[in-house]
Amino acid sequence: MTDLRPEPPGLPAGARDSLPTESEELGAIETGLRGAFAAYGYREVATPVLEYADVLETAIDQQLGDVYRLFDDAGRVMVLRPDITVPVSRLIATRMSDHSGPIRVFYFGRAFRPPPPGTPGASEVRQAGAELVGASGPAADAELIALLHRSLSAAGIGDLTIAIGDISLTEAILDGIGVPREIRTRLGRALAARNLVEWQEIAAAVNVSGPMRELLYELPAQRGGREVLSKVCQIAPGAEPACRDVSQLLTLLEQYGIAEDVMLDVGIARDWPYYSGVVLEAHSSNVGAPLAVGGRYDRLAERFGTPRPAVGCAIDLDVLNRALTLQGTNGDREASGVVVVDGLDHHLAAAESLRARGVPIVCLPSGQSDPAEFAARDGWRYVVEPDAQGFRVLDTRDGSSKTVSSLEDVVA
Repeated sequence: MTDLRPEPPGLPAGARDSLPTESEELGAIETGLRGAFAAYGYREVATPVLEYADVLETAIDQQLGDVYRLFDDAGRVMVLRPDITVPVSRLIATRMSDHSGPIRVFYFGRAFRPPPPGTPGASEVRQAGAELVGASGPAADAELIALLHRSLSAAGIGDLTIAIGDISLTEAILDGIGVPREIRTRLGRALAARNLVEWQEIAAAVNVSGPMRELLYELPAQRGGREVLSKVCQIAPGAEPACRDVSQLLTLLEQYGIAEDVMLDVGIARDWPYYSGVVLEAHSSNVGAPLAVGGRYDRLAERFGTPRPAVGCAIDLDVLNRALTLQGTNGDREASGVVVVDGLDHHLAAAESLRARGVPIVCLPSGQSDPAEFAARDGWRYVVEPDAQGFRVLDTRDGSSKTVSSLEDVVA
């Protein structure tokens, strides 16, 4: 299972190691996610870890923020990518500009961002993501959400909730209430920080009364189903078109069979400025951080020269792995493999023959002390030791043993 202990000293702030078991768990998760992505026709792409800072800043209105910066030989500023959606958008807009679309891609990679001083946040985030580019509207949003649900369910999450909001819906509500533009900027910052107290302090200064004041004051806490949309439309009729789009999205998710795991959450906001429509977060009760985030970003691709609507999501693989561990469904792989005592010095041809047949063979030197403890610690099932009759085979799972005449007979 995943090692949840703190990192030892000697690593940069936010950096961490992965031990063999955790790496195996992450590998198994990636295998499952690849199968889920492929089932929807998504194909894998990869982007470099290094990007030019000015390219990313152009794409997100100079709001790159705190990143790891370095310089190339010409003095041009480069960054370790703090996000993978923007590089994938660049790749599609420049390298796949002749594709008629829709384009469906997925990726596995690492994003880097310095944690705030004094916080335990990670500086390196392992991600898997999917992007649907060239398709707009509730139908495209529904496919992406269904894909995310299938992916996390396939990974083993049993108490999955996907919360969805919509930036255009929030804007329509604020329009209907009559909130001035300068106040919206402050409200947006409070929403992105999930600071309900600050939101309410700002909202209290808006010159509205009655039901509109109540709706504005409690807007980030509006969660549930279609009843939320009904309430919004009654109080702010101008938001009705946006409410219809969200209602259609819910209808489509019902057809996918996942509506019971979806919740409307008007308080969702993403900290990247390129989101323009639906936004989402996936949660498990075992961890406080989101398993995945994402949303619609229709205006990002045009920054790279090829305008296209797009919606995507990014799964935090470390958070997902931690959730599976705390859920108790991680690290349950069936023990396999054969530990061969004296195999590092002898029986080399037989060991290679078994490896060629797909059997993991772990060779120990002559005189290895307590090979059974070694096998149990690392998760290998069988221990083979030479004896006068051939080889003694110990099954570490049930403690039984038998003797075989040759190493190849171990497989039988």
